[in-house]
Amino acid sequence: MTIYDEFTPVDDGLHDPTGDFYETETFWYSFFVPERAIGGWLYTSLRATAGTCAGGAWIWDDKATDPWHIPFFEQYSWLKYPDRPDTPERLALPNGTTIQVREPLMSYDLRYTDRDRVDIELRFDALETPVPLRSGAPPFPKAHHLDQTGHVTGHIRLDGETIDVDCYAMRDRSWGRRTERGYSRIGYVWGAAPDTSLVTYSLPTDTSDDIHTGYLRVGDDVAHITSGRRRVQRDPANKWITAMTIDATDDQGRDLHAEGEALSRMILPGATHICINTLLRWTIDGTIVWGEDQDVWPIKEYRTSTT
Repeated sequence: MTIYDEFTPVDDGLHDPTGDFYETETFWYSFFVPERAIGGWLYTSLRATAGTCAGGAWIWDDKATDPWHIPFFEQYSWLKYPDRPDTPERLALPNGTTIQVREPLMSYDLRYTDRDRVDIELRFDALETPVPLRSGAPPFPKAHHLDQTGHVTGHIRLDGETIDVDCYAMRDRSWGRRTERGYSRIGYVWGAAPDTSLVTYSLPTDTSDDIHTGYLRVGDDVAHITSGRRRVQRDPANKWITAMTIDATDDQGRDLHAEGEALSRMILPGATHICINTLLRWTIDGTIVWGEDQDVWPIKEYRTSTT
């Protein structure tokens, strides 16, 4: 497989299936309401050969962490694969998500409805062009993957309440082989603001780990991270992250120091792993930047670490 270094408008749409049963295509958009410690995702996972669509929407706050207690959790596993549109401009997905391209690779109108409790309308306007994950880099060494931060505006209607959204957040896209077994620990961290974006990947330990890839944007200038260190503080009973420090250097020789405080989190279960998504308030060079940590654990490791 050739790993992309650049993307085209065709990559906004569904890719041609290869016939691999485990071939998986994903769409992910995050959003936040920091003053209420609210975090949220729109997430879709598609398997063309298997013929299934999964994912949905999740909204959490600082009052609960379990999926059945957070404000909204809807995760489908095997809806029917959608009809393939002639163009990538509009995807209406069976899990309730609609993605409308405003400007290829840069701007999108997003909609999610469960036809009952929630109706989400958002707009994503990118802060940089899509950044590819370097070839062979974990966690997707054999898949196409892009990261991109952006300005997210719009609103959530949840149980009759309208909540305005105006934040700087993240999206990613991936397509390639992905199985449900074989997950290792992953640390995926990001923060976004008008003049700064930070994305890092690491292989976590309980306290400190090396950053192996990612990128840093300062203004309009984007560079790959070449080295760094991620240091975390964890809740002793639950092992989720309560605070974090990142020091990183990019391939232009720029150094970054960021300190993050956890505000809220959600535990997202998978078949053989969990992902603890934590809303973070970063301080970078004296500026407040909002972002997230995704702390992925194989369930068997998380179980033994908390007993």
